[in-house]
Amino acid sequence: MATIKDGKKQSKNIHGADEDYDYVVPAVDRAARILSLLRAKARPMTIAEVADATGWHKSSVHKLLVTLCHHGLLDRNDATKQYSLGIALIEYGQFVLKNLDVAYAAKTFLQELAAYSGETANYCILRGTQMVVVDSIESKVDLRVVPPIGTMNSITAKSNGKAVLAYFPKDEVDKIIQAEGLPAFTKNSITDADVFKKELSAVRKRGYAMDMEEFREGISAVSAPVFDSAKRVVGTLSLVAPASRMTKAKVPDLGRKCSELAAQLSAMIR
Repeated sequence: MATIKDGKKQSKNIHGADEDYDYVVPAVDRAARILSLLRAKARPMTIAEVADATGWHKSSVHKLLVTLCHHGLLDRNDATKQYSLGIALIEYGQFVLKNLDVAYAAKTFLQELAAYSGETANYCILRGTQMVVVDSIESKVDLRVVPPIGTMNSITAKSNGKAVLAYFPKDEVDKIIQAEGLPAFTKNSITDADVFKKELSAVRKRGYAMDMEEFREGISAVSAPVFDSAKRVVGTLSLVAPASRMTKAKVPDLGRKCSELAAQLSAMIR
C-alpha cells in the first residue's frame, strides 16, 4: 500500500527472508526442489532416482512428478519412464526475460519522469487483474509517496489500472468490473460502473488516467499506458504524489509528460 513518508527511506525485501520459512508450503517446496534437482543433474531421472536423491518416499515423489507433468513443468518419456524439465519452463523464462528487458528500458524514462516532475515515478505491469509496481524512482522531496516494489492492486483501483483498462475490449471490461468490483476507498472513488466506463473513454481521448484521491485520501496519481509489439497494453508509467502538490492544475502537464514517455517506451519494445 502506498504511504506518504516524511524524509525517511524504507526498504522491503519482496523475495522473503529466512525467518519467513515458516510460511513455505511443503508440497510446493518439494516441487521446486525437484525442478532444481533435474536442472543440477542435467539429465532425465526416474522416480527411484529422484526418491534416492531427495530421501522422500517413492509414492510422494510420483505424485509430485505427475502434478508437474500436468502443468508442463516436466516431461515424461513413456519408454524410459524418466522425467525431464518441461517445455513450459521455456515459455515462462522467455516471458520473464522479455519483461526484464522492458523494465530495464523503462528505467531511463522513469528517471526523466521523476526529474521533470520532482515526484515518484513508477513502472507497473499487468498480472492477471492486478497491477504490480516493478520499478520506481523515488522523489527527493522530504514529503513523498512511495509505493514499495511488488505492491499489487486491483486493476479497477488506481490510475495505473484505469490506464490499462481503457484499452481493453468493452465486454472484457464488464467482466473485470463484475469480478473485481468498484469499492469505495474514499469519498472520491468511482463506484458506479457506467461512470467508471465513461472515465475509461476519457482516458483514451486524453492519453492518460487520473486518480485524484480516489484510492487514498491525500494521494493523487497520473498514469499512461505502455504497449507491446502486438499493440497490447502491458503496463504503465505513473507519477504519484501528495494531493497538495499534484493539483488539478498540474495534472494535465504531468499527464502529458507520462503519455509522451510511455509512447517512447512503447516504441522501443515494438
